[in-house]
Amino acid sequence: MRTTKLSTLINRMSRYQTALNIAETDKVYDLDEALRTIRREVNPPWTLIKSTLRVFSDVLEYSVASDHDELAFLRDARDTRDSASNPNFRYTSIKEFYENPDDRNDLAEIWKSGTKSLGVRYDRVGLSSQKITADLSDTSLYTASGDASALTVDTVNTKNSANSMQFTVTNSSGTATVEASTTAVNDSNYVKKYFFMEIYLDSAPTSLVLRFGNDSSNYLYSDAITTQFDGSTFIADDWNLVAFDLNTANTQGTISSSTFDYYAVVLTGAASGTYNISNAYLREWILMDYWYYSRYNCKTNSASVADQEFFRVDSTQAYSTDTTLVGDDEWADVIMYDALFTGVSDKENPAIAELVGAKREEAWRRFFAKYPDLVPIITTSSYLFSTFMDESWLEGAGYDLQ
Repeated sequence: MRTTKLSTLINRMSRYQTALNIAETDKVYDLDEALRTIRREVNPPWTLIKSTLRVFSDVLEYSVASDHDELAFLRDARDTRDSASNPNFRYTSIKEFYENPDDRNDLAEIWKSGTKSLGVRYDRVGLSSQKITADLSDTSLYTASGDASALTVDTVNTKNSANSMQFTVTNSSGTATVEASTTAVNDSNYVKKYFFMEIYLDSAPTSLVLRFGNDSSNYLYSDAITTQFDGSTFIADDWNLVAFDLNTANTQGTISSSTFDYYAVVLTGAASGTYNISNAYLREWILMDYWYYSRYNCKTNSASVADQEFFRVDSTQAYSTDTTLVGDDEWADVIMYDALFTGVSDKENPAIAELVGAKREEAWRRFFAKYPDLVPIITTSSYLFSTFMDESWLEGAGYDLQ
């Protein structure tokens, strides 16, 4: 890993007499400002990270890595030398992603309630997505306990079904449980799947736990879930999709893979109100190679990889001259000259500003020649009218085609 210490960048800036009088703290501010500015133009290849993403059928929104800045690309983790099996994703706008005007495999970055998630539409994957919902028109298949009561079939507030199961929460003990008994499912490959549930929240609970198994004494259960499946916060007065991995789940009692006929949701800290549950699913996943640009550009002295966005720590504005800028020398030159140009432009020495500006432009030119950006360009659909109507229709509508 190529790195350049903050102290080295500061010393290089200080060898210009005009910059010598600029306070060190201001030089660090200018270096951070250069990073902010340049990141709007390019993402350097040493911030490119290879991770993995589990993609499901009929699931569109996924959580991004904690240091995700921008998506580079997504591809099937299996051998895709056969072009027919390559997903060939199109990176598109959030509007077209949800409208899905064609049968393309689409990607989009989605902001929801202040949280970024990744939209993935992989229609050709052919993975199993088995609905295992207990009949939503039969309250006898459901049991409410704790702070939950008054189970009712709801035909108005529904999600992907004609009905949903409504229940009332009266906050008292802080725990509301709804259990369901469904048709038995035999699945010896359950460890390769996730359990999903659609839940309407009147208000956001502190957390919730999902269960899936054989009965109320023998089941798999999640850790406390505090976000939706895509990583966004719980949304009040809306449907929320939650899930857990059956391979890493906790176990209560003994699990039989031949008689999965029980599931439940346990809300903790849910305020009094009206809540609903809709469908439950067992979903198989496929592993994708998830390449993204990290927002971390700097490495603190004790870290082995980049672990900080800028030289200054956002919360304290403190910095250490031992912190390093990660990247090739060309990157260090671009950042240093960009910061130096900002500093000397404030001084009454146009000759030095012109000199530094020329070096800055040369550093930029050499950098872009060596490192092209891989961030995908947003693509939207375009149509030829001839695709939808022939000339006779246009002439009949009164258009002069001559």
